[in-house]
Order: sequence, then structure tokens, then C-alpha cells
Amino acid sequence: MSYFHMMRVSTSICLNCEKPIRSGRSDKKFCDAGCKDEYNNAIKTNEHSQIRTIGLILKKNMRILKKLYDAKNPDRQVRGDVLVREGFEFGFYTHIAIGSLNNKNEFHFCYNFGYREVKKDHYQIYPLHKKVQVKGGRVFHFK
Repeated sequence: MSYFHMMRVSTSICLNCEKPIRSGRSDKKFCDAGCKDEYNNAIKTNEHSQIRTIGLILKKNMRILKKLYDAKNPDRQVRGDVLVREGFEFGFYTHIAIGSLNNKNEFHFCYNFGYREVKKDHYQIYPLHKKVQVKGGRVFHFK
């Protein structure tokens, strides 16, 4: 009796160019190094684009807070519609700090300027102080 063992040939598809991969390991995902590089660069470009967009929003928010902050009148309150009219986007901030352990005030910061809602749709703006306790308990010291 004679037995023939036939190997099943499965061709994978390249994730980049979508052509069949004809040689190499069975779990190979790309037909060559060029396709692998092109695929990974496209992913990184998209990620960097998203990060750049968010970074621009954060910087703009910081500039608006800095512009509206009045060092001579630090208790001044700014209405939310004024912030929005300037282009401020409330959903974007770098970190949240708490006022003190006994006080539940949360300050939303965009880099070195922050704000907190004092009353409905009225905000007070703060510069970043040297010592900040971030929500969650960590304390950061800035120079």
C-alpha cells in the first residue's frame, strides 16, 4: 500500500497590497518588507494626525484661558458662552486637579491654565501653581 500525503497550500493575503503571499512562513502577513513598512507608516501617519489635532485643540484652549485670565482680578468669572465664542472646547483638557483634600473643587487644566465652574455656566480661570494635586491623589511640583 502506498500513501501520499498532500500538503495543503494556503495562500495568505498581504495586509497592504492585498495580493497573495506565495512564499515564507505560514503566518506571514506581508509579501515583502516594503509592504510591511508602507502598512505601518500609514497607521503611524493616522495616529500622528489624530494626536496633532488634539494637541492643537489643547493649545488653543490654553491660549484662550491665558487671554481671558486677569491677574489683577483673579476672582473674575467668565461665562461659558464667552469661552465658546473664543473657540474654547470644553471636552479637551490635559489634567484635572483638586482644590484641597477637604474641598471637592475640580479644576480642569489645559497645560498651565485651568478653570473651574463656580456656578452654572460661570467659570473662574487659574494659572498653574507650583504644587498641584491631580485627581487620584498624586501631587506634582512644577518649577
